[in-house]
Amino acid sequence: MKCFVFKPKRRPGGKAAVSSCYSGRYRLSGEFRDTTISLGVSDKQVAEAKLRRIVQELEREGEGLIPSRKLRDGLQMPFSGLVEEYVAELNSLGRNAKYVLGVRKQLETLGEECGWGTVKSVGADSFLKWRQRQKLTAKTLNEYLISVSALMKWAERLERVASNPFRHVVRVETSADPTFTRRSLTDEDLRSLLRVSGPRALIYLVAIKTGLRRGELLQLQWRDAHLDGPEPFLLVRASTTKNGKLAPIPIDEELAAELRRHRNGGEPMDRLFPAIPRVPVLQADLVAAGIDPVDAAGKRVDFHALRMIFQMRLTLNGVSPRVTQEAMRHSDPKLTAKTYTDAGMLPTRAAICSLPPLLPQNGYSPICSPVLGAERPDVSPADTSSGTVDNAGTRMDTGFRHDSAQLGTMGHENENGARCRVRTCDFLRVKQALYH
Repeated sequence: MKCFVFKPKRRPGGKAAVSSCYSGRYRLSGEFRDTTISLGVSDKQVAEAKLRRIVQELEREGEGLIPSRKLRDGLQMPFSGLVEEYVAELNSLGRNAKYVLGVRKQLETLGEECGWGTVKSVGADSFLKWRQRQKLTAKTLNEYLISVSALMKWAERLERVASNPFRHVVRVETSADPTFTRRSLTDEDLRSLLRVSGPRALIYLVAIKTGLRRGELLQLQWRDAHLDGPEPFLLVRASTTKNGKLAPIPIDEELAAELRRHRNGGEPMDRLFPAIPRVPVLQADLVAAGIDPVDAAGKRVDFHALRMIFQMRLTLNGVSPRVTQEAMRHSDPKLTAKTYTDAGMLPTRAAICSLPPLLPQNGYSPICSPVLGAERPDVSPADTSSGTVDNAGTRMDTGFRHDSAQLGTMGHENENGARCRVRTCDFLRVKQALYH
């Protein structure tokens, strides 16, 4: 191993000049090139001690005895600084601005309430204690965990931390959340709602026929409404969608005609709807239409339930699940099939009753009665046990079983020439009496 200090020489203007500060040069075991670093000191003994310390750290890092310098510096970094770098990374990747803002707020809240001053202080124990004190829903708590876990996973890739301390933290079970359940409405209910809602009817109609969210409807402008072509559609801009993607939404001629009628020469940058009805207004319209906002099972109708209604109308009209998923703009088909499906409106009984019958339709059933000792149509009453009965009414064992290969019948003629059928066991007993 090579390791020494020296004062660099240079020739400015052709004259030799020696630096006042020492530099160090070293080559560790297994390396093929020298490394030169500036030590920034003018005392030789101090320079040698500084170089020895640097080389010692590098050797310990190489043997895995201590973390790397990059990792040690990353652990001493303020947590707020790490959050700022992570947010800048999300913005550079083109993440939705609303999503990035939510992540920033969640991380800042955790850093303050968990006491994470530096990256080194971030840990699962402090997070779990914080989570135990909260009264938030399970879904919200899981969102906090997802945000901080994604941050530390990103820091791990950049060698700011050795590993993600939240990789083994279990999410809260969401099935116990005291949240409400939405329900769908029938077409007759929808017609009643549109009749009584006055100027809000168009808003409800657009939501029901497109499945657009409240925020997307509020940001719609007349320039986004392409109503005059053979295939009218609404263009939902990427800046207003939840996933940050441009979304052309096909609309039928009924909705296109209503939008053309209400356009009234509006400017292209004007919004279609100045405001979207809040829950109390929608509930008042539902009551006026004779619809309970909350049914006996506790399921309710709010504005986002109109998106569920859009999905259910597609499903009940036989649209394939894949097309329904595309119309809902869901990336996961489970979200379409479970969260946005009102199982109570599915034609489950009609589907079951539509299956073809399996039994004969002539009134005769081949299924044996499950009652013990009941008569079977293909066995005589005398054949319902493994024994027979003598003249005194006493049951005796003949040695033959109905399920054996010896059980059977054979025909013979009586003295009048009529044919009758005799059981095999009776025939064998008569034969034995004749020959013995």
